[in-house]
Amino acid sequence: MSFNITMEFTGLNETQREIEKLSTESEIKALNKKIVKRAGEIGQQEAKSQIRKKAYSKNPMKSGRKGSRTGQHAADNAPKKASTQSGNYGELIGWDRGDVSPFFYMKFHEWGTSIHKPKGFMLDAAKPTYAALKSIAEEEYERVLKEKLGG
Repeated sequence: MSFNITMEFTGLNETQREIEKLSTESEIKALNKKIVKRAGEIGQQEAKSQIRKKAYSKNPMKSGRKGSRTGQHAADNAPKKASTQSGNYGELIGWDRGDVSPFFYMKFHEWGTSIHKPKGFMLDAAKPTYAALKSIAEEEYERVLKEKLGG
């Protein structure tokens, strides 16, 4: 599973409107990109932590199919992809169902199989990441407002 980090939250409407009045569109996009990147780093660390708790092998040379073993842990290789859609920057953390990378097997841990129950580590990583996104946004928006208003 993967989760997507974008600037979609509520509760900062008033602050956001003030910034929109005082800033250009490119400044707002740059600010939102900075916020999402900071949250993305937290999300990737959360994902690594959850993988270590729920789907971690002490010896990566003994887990997985012979010939496919990389000698590395999936926790150290959780992918993070950035994209800009409709002019908005976002980051995607984790594996999708069609993944064929050397760590593709993590999707089986996340979603489960006919034999094994899903472990749901990416969902557990997403929850604190979204909370961090909101606090980072509040912090950055307040900082920009103070700069713009000369405070």
